Amino acid sequence: MQLIKASQKRSHGNNVFHIDILFPGTALGLADTGYYTIGRIDHASFRPPGIVPMHPHRDDEILSYMRSGLQIHRDSTGQEIHISDTYMMMMNAGSGIQHEEIAEKEVEMLQIFMRPFKDGLPPKIQFHQFPASYSRDEWRLVAGSADEAPLKLRVETNIFDTRLSNGSIILPPAGPEESVHLLYCFNGSVTVGELTLQKGDSMVFDNEAVSIAASEESDLVLFKINKKAEYSVTGMYSGNQY
Repeated sequence: MQLIKASQKRSHGNNVFHIDILFPGTALGLADTGYYTIGRIDHASFRPPGIVPMHPHRDDEILSYMRSGLQIHRDSTGQEIHISDTYMMMMNAGSGIQHEEIAEKEVEMLQIFMRPFKDGLPPKIQFHQFPASYSRDEWRLVAGSADEAPLKLRVETNIFDTRLSNGSIILPPAGPEESVHLLYCFNGSVTVGELTLQKGDSMVFDNEAVSIAASEESDLVLFKINKKAEYSVTGMYSGNQY
């Protein structure tokens, strides 16, 4: 297990649009800025009248993981959609797509840049209406390569979340022996073994039966990655930036 502190992120922006960027491989001292199928994770705050103008993506799988607020998504296919903490979006950029974002109500979210299994795939955009904004004390599959994933990811990784009650303990979801994990603490504080994760911290661990214990109500995101998965490292945002 290895802890990545929030202070290891790179910060950009202002009081309207601000992101703290986690390059997990950089934080772990790897030769790749990403970590297996994860390119980067942006912890973003976005306030009206903020707008991120139309810009391109290529060979990135981008999950807009909303935790609060409301924003408008517009894209080069002509869609204009309102996304929220219950109506989330996966943009599979593939060979190329453009979009812009407009804050309607103050947003806090993760913009998660994953790596597709190969370059040049057909571009598409997916949306999913979740019945609630969180899952209490059990893992919810948000996106992934699993058949039952609400939002489909074109690489062998599944992304889960939970809201863990104060004093509750949870184990990672069961999965293949060749799995590795990245656990991200969106809010709150949890302990894993002798490590403590607070807001913005993350950690990586192999397929271990670790106990995750909340010392206050905590929102968690867990990436379960097949470490034998094939993935591209040349995506516009998700690729190796070295």
